Amino acid sequence: MSSDISEISIENIEKVLKYLPYFKDANNTFFHLSKESSLDPYIYNIKVQEFIKILYAGNFIQSFDWVAWQDEAEKFATDEHLLKNADLTTIIKLFTTHIRKERFCSGHLACMIGSGHILQLLKRLKTIREELKGNEIDKPNK
Repeated sequence: MSSDISEISIENIEKVLKYLPYFKDANNTFFHLSKESSLDPYIYNIKVQEFIKILYAGNFIQSFDWVAWQDEAEKFATDEHLLKNADLTTIIKLFTTHIRKERFCSGHLACMIGSGHILQLLKRLKTIREELKGNEIDKPNK
């Protein structure tokens, strides 16, 4: 991992991955729009709110200059091939960017959920978890 991003345990990865089936089910209602006039009309479902809390608790939301990294994040949001090869540091940066951007750009997270990008992030995270577990098995006992 890069020096500005802290490591994440497999246990915390697994806690986040528990939300994969939720985001995979297109029948779920992830948010609704407030009928009242508001600067922040997006009201996220309780499961989405829990997911955000798990991201914070699991160290997936980290301190780095996400504003300067937004152009890079956009590339991953629009290029499925690029995302399928993303490493764990990049996944962390993407989650951080999307969650933090929601604070300043209401509806950003809704767009990322609606486009399937959050689901794709979770699918990539699942692959990374499998690779990490495989590496643990391959290590000889000391």
